Amino acid sequence: PLVAGGAMGAACTRSVAEYDRSVNAPEPVVLNIYDVGTSGEVYMMNRMLRPLGAGAFHCGVQVFGKEWSYGDYAEGTGVFSCAPRKCEGHSYCESVDMGFTFVLEEDVLHALKDLESEWLGAEYDLLNRNCCHFCDAVLSELHVAGLPAWVTNLAEAGAVVAAGAQKINERRRSLSRMVSSSFKASVCCNCEVNAASTSKVELIPAHDVHAVGLRPRAGFEPGLVADPVWPDTFVELGSPRLRGGGLL
Repeated sequence: PLVAGGAMGAACTRSVAEYDRSVNAPEPVVLNIYDVGTSGEVYMMNRMLRPLGAGAFHCGVQVFGKEWSYGDYAEGTGVFSCAPRKCEGHSYCESVDMGFTFVLEEDVLHALKDLESEWLGAEYDLLNRNCCHFCDAVLSELHVAGLPAWVTNLAEAGAVVAAGAQKINERRRSLSRMVSSSFKASVCCNCEVNAASTSKVELIPAHDVHAVGLRPRAGFEPGLVADPVWPDTFVELGSPRLRGGGLL
C-alpha cells in the first residue's frame, strides 16, 4: 500500500547500540502497524480499505525490546529505532505476531548494522522502497514469517500503475522519433531537412509538374490569380490537364 516513512521524532534514534547476549532462547517478533501520518482522513480511508486487503500504512519490526523501521532522510541511513508502538508522526493501528526468532540478539544487531548501510534515507521511494520493504528484509533476517500482503497491496498497485505509465511514455517517445525519422526520409518536392529541422525547397518548373502528380485545388478557375496546387499521389500522371507544360 501507500506507505510513508515520515519524520523521525525525538523518541527515535538512528544508531545501533552494542549489546552482548548469548542466550539462544526464542524471542517474539511483532510487526507494529500504523496509519500513515496523524490525520483523521487517513484513519477513515484505512478503515474502509482494510476489509478489502489494502491501506496506507507505516510499519516497524519489534524485537528485543525495540522497534525498527525505515524512513526518508536527506543524508545517512534511513534505518531508525524507537520504543515499540511509539513511532512519532504516525498513528498506531495494530500489531501482528510474526512468530519467534532463534537468532541471537548480537547477531540481529550486526544484521541491522549491515542494513543501515544498505538502506540509505536518500534512496527511500514511496512505492518501491519504503518502510514496509525494509521490514520485510528485517523479518527475513530473523527467519520468521513475511510481511502480510494487505500491508503492501496499495503500494504495489501504485507501483504497477507507475510502471505502466512509464512504459506508455517510453513508447510515445519512441513513436514520436519514428514518425520524425520517417518524415525526414520521405519529404516531397526535393526538400532537404537539416538537423535543425529547417527546410530548403527546390522549385519545380511547370513542365515537370506531372512528375510529382499535382492538380489544381477544387474551384480553381483559369484566368484568375494563380492558385496553389496540391499534391495528390493518386492523380493519373498522364492526365491531359497536366500535359503541355501547364495545368489546363
